[in-house]
Amino acid sequence: MHPVDVDRQTEVSAAVPGSGGALDEAVLRDLRRTFRGELLQPGDPGYDAARRVWNATVDRRPVLIARCTGTADVLTALRFSRDEGLAISVRGGGHSVAGHAVLDGGLMIDLSPMKGIRVDPEARRASVQSGCLWSEVDRETQQFGLATTGGVVSQTGVAGLTLGGGQGWLARKHGYSCDNLVAADVVTADGGFVVADADRNTDLFWGLRGGGGNFGIVTSFQFRLHEVGPQVLTGQLFYAPEEAVRALEAFREFVAGAPDEMTCTASVWTAAEEPHLPERAHGRPVVMLGFVFVGDVEAGERVSAPLRRIAKPLAELVGPMPYTVLQAQGDEYQRHGLRRFWKSQYLWDLPNAALETFLGRGPVSPGEPLLGGVTLLSLGGAIAHVGEDDTAVSHRNAAFDVMVSSTWADPADDDRHMGWARRFHGAMAPFSRGVYINNFGSEGEERIRAAYGPTKYERLVALKHRYDPDNVFRHNQNIRPSSSRLPG
Repeated sequence: MHPVDVDRQTEVSAAVPGSGGALDEAVLRDLRRTFRGELLQPGDPGYDAARRVWNATVDRRPVLIARCTGTADVLTALRFSRDEGLAISVRGGGHSVAGHAVLDGGLMIDLSPMKGIRVDPEARRASVQSGCLWSEVDRETQQFGLATTGGVVSQTGVAGLTLGGGQGWLARKHGYSCDNLVAADVVTADGGFVVADADRNTDLFWGLRGGGGNFGIVTSFQFRLHEVGPQVLTGQLFYAPEEAVRALEAFREFVAGAPDEMTCTASVWTAAEEPHLPERAHGRPVVMLGFVFVGDVEAGERVSAPLRRIAKPLAELVGPMPYTVLQAQGDEYQRHGLRRFWKSQYLWDLPNAALETFLGRGPVSPGEPLLGGVTLLSLGGAIAHVGEDDTAVSHRNAAFDVMVSSTWADPADDDRHMGWARRFHGAMAPFSRGVYINNFGSEGEERIRAAYGPTKYERLVALKHRYDPDNVFRHNQNIRPSSSRLPG
């Protein structure tokens, strides 16, 4: 039951203090003298394109969009917002399901024009501005046979993914994106600028690695790089429902002993008319076991052999591919312009009852069609090698992240798809504890607390109070400072 429908992923910033109406033209003229980038108001060419984000259920209208070209523009825009009493949001890639990058009635600070990338192959470092997407980073780093952990969709923004933690195909081998963060350039809530790393502003550096956009606007990230590819081994094994239990039980056993180079997934959804599946599978539930091996391809073939022998699949797609192609595999399905809803949670083990719920959807109506997909992503490896208190990211010892996701086009179908996802999520909830901050929408403070646990959450509240006591950065998965009187 949802007493308050907070996960509809809408918020109206005009209802809180610090949101504005139309801006005075004289004020804007003054801003244009010092702001080098593009300023867009409602009605301007490009305004509607700039305010759109990945999740089409999010439809908000800022009073002004400041498209920044560098740190100086970010500082100028932030100081302007404070002078004019405007609430702000910050856009990097605009790829989150929550859509916090855009707000109603305030100022959107748009970092997407900031695309600078510099790779130092000798030092194995990359400096990346905050408007970059992971496809752009991968293109530059793979020229040198290097990479760092990015998302599983190449159009994901670097900034949001990293600040929330950063799951990806390399995480079990090399840690989360934030575990590979070496330094960050940060514009602070008071209009200042600092560098955060292992030696400077270390408390802020701790909070940036998993605490989301709560503590400042990061304008540039420096990442540690690793040898990756150019070829990695990938596999997709598809099973009919009658083989599903056997396949998932073997999957569970295999994952427990898998090397850090291998990330495994298990998914269930209703098959479309996909060319690699036989006609008898079309329109029926199918289970897919997947893996990515980021080490030597021949070694990956040996390691994956037991998984490939567990049952007779409907189809098998296994082979090497370039790392950049792997990263872009989900781009078509994850393209901008569709309506989306996610629910996510961590599993610490995978008992038989959880497997049965995963396949049968437990109390979810047995005859109801799957309106989206449900995926288990294996965790552990290098993720768990980092201490639980070393970064703001929590739940490092979880075994799986399970995400229920639905994608559709017609707004008239919103309730049907969201309701299905909520029910499936609720069926899995008895087996879960905690949640990954990047994998849910606007679900309220209790859910944010669940992402960190009580002790770490209180540490983040204290950090927020130090760096953003007025809760300027509140259009995010918001951690409010100590004073309950502040907006947010």
